[in-house]
Amino acid sequence: MSAGSLIASAVAIIMIVVAAYAVIGGTLVTAEVVADAQSDQVRQQEARLHTAIAIVGHTLDAGASTLYLDVENTGSETILAFDQMAVFTLAGSSAPVYHAYEDGGGSGTWSWLSIEPDTVHPHALDPGEVMNLSVRYDGGAPEWAQVTTPNGVYDSAYL
Repeated sequence: MSAGSLIASAVAIIMIVVAAYAVIGGTLVTAEVVADAQSDQVRQQEARLHTAIAIVGHTLDAGASTLYLDVENTGSETILAFDQMAVFTLAGSSAPVYHAYEDGGGSGTWSWLSIEPDTVHPHALDPGEVMNLSVRYDGGAPEWAQVTTPNGVYDSAYL
């Protein structure tokens, strides 16, 4: 009888060790995932702090229903993902209109035409560079425009 209880005790101890190992392993994996997510969030917030843009000029071609905006990168972070940027315009008392990025698209879209000077990283809006973009609109001429970067930083201007 004593051998049976000794074996049962040994099996119980082994099961407790295995369960503790599983719980500790799960806790360590969870802690690692949380730490990675937190560091990614800090990196995103830091990039957002260093991002700044300014609408420094505009031209309105009413005949072609096109608005040209000059957007300067006044921050210290390079802006790369133009297809994730948003452009909004407002005409009269209507609601703001979202213009999607589409290179050479039709009405209701925007595209970038040039970046000056574009010598350091071609086709990227580096600090100090100015991007000229065209916004094609329907209806009346816009009176206000807003350009938003992929990380949520924006600038707006009355035209």
